[in-house]
Amino acid sequence: MSIQDLVTQHYGGNDVSERILAALRAHGVDVEHLAVPDLAPVDNLHAGFAPATEYVLSCLGVGASSRLLDVGCGIGGPARLAAWSRSCRVTGVDLTPAFIGAATELTERVGLADQVSFRVSAGDALPFPDGTFDRAMMIHVGMNIEDKRAVFAETHRVLAPRGRFAVYEQMRTGPGELPFPQPWADDKRSSFVASLQDYLTDLEAAGFTIEESEDRTAAVAGPPGGPADALTPGVVFGEDFVRRIGNNIAATQAGILGAMLVVARA
Repeated sequence: MSIQDLVTQHYGGNDVSERILAALRAHGVDVEHLAVPDLAPVDNLHAGFAPATEYVLSCLGVGASSRLLDVGCGIGGPARLAAWSRSCRVTGVDLTPAFIGAATELTERVGLADQVSFRVSAGDALPFPDGTFDRAMMIHVGMNIEDKRAVFAETHRVLAPRGRFAVYEQMRTGPGELPFPQPWADDKRSSFVASLQDYLTDLEAAGFTIEESEDRTAAVAGPPGGPADALTPGVVFGEDFVRRIGNNIAATQAGILGAMLVVARA
């Protein structure tokens, strides 16, 4: 089985949007009049959740005139949040057809289909002309990508000159074996966690100039808050979410993993 097949299989239940809507209904949300904030507890699938997305958008300087690409968009949470909070246009791409289907349905439900669109695509073969976008982001995606340099090169190609690219990832910060399963992988076959220096090297090799890098680990530390029955990304990841996030927290506390942000310019 290829790495892409492993990744798609890991994320690929076809009932993603149905599970999310059922969980929202169970928590008293009117899913027939859904708003972006209603989805925030379940659709920003990364360390720090929706506030971390807002921080990335701020670092990128995303505004109403921005044309933003979300590489590895998942079910579209960061893309919707960007369109809703910044009034920009966003295009998301992801390998997993079930995620793209859910992203499209949820985006229609919150009334943003005219601002946000999604395509099934690998990050190393983007279906867009050169210079299509002026901003791009990749949020907790690289852990599943073996050849990050190829993805960065494609992102550079579709960015306009001096366009900005934010990479917010789980990166290796120290030695040690990762405990599995992690949120992004059942085992090491589809896990390609790299160091900050590896990311910087690959970004520069792809033509980017590094503007800044920041360790966000302390700022986003901890599991989803609230009561035990609160809405969490476990709605998407399934019953094994508690064990996966527990392993992730353990690796972070052991100094093996950290949440790192890099901003680069094409």
